[in-house]
Amino acid sequence: MYAELHCHSYYSFHDGASSLEELLVRAKELGYGALALTDHDNLCGAMRFAQLTRSLGMQGITGAEMTLKGGCHLTLLAKDGAGYKNLCRLITAAHNAGERHLPELPPQLLKEHATGLIALSGCRESELAQFLDGARFTEARQLIRQYMEWFGTDNYYLELQQNLVYGDTGRNRKLVELGKEIGVKTVATGNAHYHTRERHQLQDCLVAVRHCKSLEESHRERRANSEFYLRSIAELGELFQQCPEALDNTMEIARRCTLDLT
Repeated sequence: MYAELHCHSYYSFHDGASSLEELLVRAKELGYGALALTDHDNLCGAMRFAQLTRSLGMQGITGAEMTLKGGCHLTLLAKDGAGYKNLCRLITAAHNAGERHLPELPPQLLKEHATGLIALSGCRESELAQFLDGARFTEARQLIRQYMEWFGTDNYYLELQQNLVYGDTGRNRKLVELGKEIGVKTVATGNAHYHTRERHQLQDCLVAVRHCKSLEESHRERRANSEFYLRSIAELGELFQQCPEALDNTMEIARRCTLDLT
C-alpha cells in the first residue's frame, strides 16, 4: 500500500490544477492508503480536505510545502494537534517575513516550532537537493544533521521524487547513500500537481498566468513534463524498485499522522 505525502490542489494558487474532490477520488480509485495535502505556504483547503476524506472513508494528512528564506522548499506534515498549531505558526511567520504574495520562512524558526511535525527534505527546489546537484556534499551532510537535531531523527526523512526529469535518478541515488551513511530513512513522494496526466495542460496555463506570459514565453517556468500526476501503485513500484523501503515508509508516516481536523 502507498500514501502520497506530497500533493498540491488548486489551493496552491496558479500551480495546482486539480480540486480536492478530484485528487481524493483518484487516490481512492488507485488504492492509496492515505493522501496528504501539502499546498504552498497555506492551509486554505485543510478543513474541506478533512471533511472530504472522512466522507470518503480515507485518511487525510494535513501539511504544507513551505518556502524558506531564499526560495528553497521544505515539506511539513502535522502528526497531531500540537503539530497543526506549529504549522499554523510557521505559515503565519512566513507571510509576515516575506513580501506580499511571496512568503518566506526564516529557517531558524523551524527549531522553535518542530514539535508534532514530520519534515520531509523537499523537492528538487529544496536546499538539500541544490547542495547535491552542486556536488556540495559536506554542506548536504551538515544540513541533514541540522534537521535531525531540530525535528528528531524519527521525524526527518529524505524525500525521493522520480518525475522522469533530468537529474532525478542521480539525486535519488545520492540521497539513498547519504541516508544509509547518516542514519536517515528515505520516503518516496510524487510531488503531484494534478490528479491525471491530461490535466497538465491546465497546469501549464496556470503557471503562464502566474508569470504574466504566454505559453510559448513561459517554457522555462513551466514543469519539464507531464509526469506530476497521481500514479498507480504498480508504476510507483517500477520507479522505486531500487529502493522499495521508500514506498513502505509512506505508510509508516501515515500511521503516525493521527490528526483529524473534523
